[in-house]
Amino acid sequence: MNFRYFRIRTFAAAALVAGALLGVACSEEIEAGKPIDETPYETIYETNGYLLDQASNQSVVTIAPTGQEYTATLSFGLTRAYEGTLSARASVDAAYLESYNAANGTAYELYPETLVSFANDGAFTVSEADATRATATMTVSPSTELAAGVVYAIPVVVEADGITLKEEASHCLYLINGDTEQAGNFADCDKGEGYPKGFLFFEVNGTNPLNALTFKLENGKLLWDAVVLFAANINWDAAAGRAYVNCNPNVQFLLDNNETYLQPLRKRGIKVLLGLLGNHDQSGLAQLSDIGARDFAAEVAEYVYAYNLDGVNYDDEYSTSPDLSNPYFASRSQEAAARLCYETKQLMPDKLVTVFDYGAMYGAESVDGVDADEWIDVVVANYGGSSSPIGNMSISKCSGISIEFNQGWPSMSSSTAQNILDRNYGWFMGFALAPENFARSYSMLSGVETLYGSPLAYPTTFYKKDDPKPYVFPDDL
Repeated sequence: MNFRYFRIRTFAAAALVAGALLGVACSEEIEAGKPIDETPYETIYETNGYLLDQASNQSVVTIAPTGQEYTATLSFGLTRAYEGTLSARASVDAAYLESYNAANGTAYELYPETLVSFANDGAFTVSEADATRATATMTVSPSTELAAGVVYAIPVVVEADGITLKEEASHCLYLINGDTEQAGNFADCDKGEGYPKGFLFFEVNGTNPLNALTFKLENGKLLWDAVVLFAANINWDAAAGRAYVNCNPNVQFLLDNNETYLQPLRKRGIKVLLGLLGNHDQSGLAQLSDIGARDFAAEVAEYVYAYNLDGVNYDDEYSTSPDLSNPYFASRSQEAAARLCYETKQLMPDKLVTVFDYGAMYGAESVDGVDADEWIDVVVANYGGSSSPIGNMSISKCSGISIEFNQGWPSMSSSTAQNILDRNYGWFMGFALAPENFARSYSMLSGVETLYGSPLAYPTTFYKKDDPKPYVFPDDL
């Protein structure tokens, strides 16, 4: 089941409401003096409830196995403030899992109920600051008896007095991958303050982004800190007269199944970014007018928030010359690209705005007097190069090397790694890591030990495209 949370623009929502009201007025004749049938409107006075995981704000959540006790905060939301004393309780609903599997074509198995407990017997506590929300705490103890390749589920239900609860809205599903190797050796990417971070582009038309989990240091830490889904496109909609985000089937599959393929990365601290690239028409990322940049940035922000991502990466390639008589466009320039980055950051200040230093995507130091340091978080260079700061940016936002794994160049030697440390680069970049080039990629990253004081472990697992199950590398390749 796929959930998306779009932040609908105010003017669009207002237009929809107005249209709905006009439709009612025109479709029915109103007779003077005749009582109005209010039956269709009775439910608007009901208090409805819904259950979500507080940390992710979603109802289907993946728990990465750590071998340690896991604590989740359940959030019970209400559509209206409840008058009186709220009586609501959370518990495991084993029967719901059977109906969920049947409806969604899944085969999740029930996690041992004896390992799941609720504080205060599952009772929800209403927040003093918000009378429409209550929370309860669930604790999950680890199991050493999970079967590899099996996904286990903890179906949680909320029951409440005096509140309307629909089946889907009243349930929250926690998923655990029964990979016992990962459960006993859980890794995250936090390698400590002051160390460079890995920025990885995946060609998602052929590669599963879960492969970011396969490269670890011998000390157990994951190598990659940020992953770019390469790539969605900016395209021109001639009928609508505006640019839009165009996702090919492979990108859309990952977005629609982000709980399976993307959120497990985020649970381990890896930032997941939507890559955007030109697509052979006039709507290039570095040739939008101020109005065009503001409009397209709004759509980008909607995608990032809707699919619970960490930001965006802009790459100015493969666009044709724009029609400059159209007020949506401007001449291709670093200034136009900077405007898009600036407008994007204004709309999603809590997310990352990153750029690939190619074409006209990077170079303008300010927009409306606001320094580039305020609206660019990371800049990575083209293959074989390193990026440089502009404006008040520090070199900690730049990559010290950019590696193309598919082509096999350049390698990050110990001397290159030492240069990254000496100059205080904050990042190194990799492009097109894939299971078929794992062996070569491993040898190209010999300088990792210099960066972190721990060698890179040879990969032992990999993920096939559109398959969340870990396979043995290289035996199952």
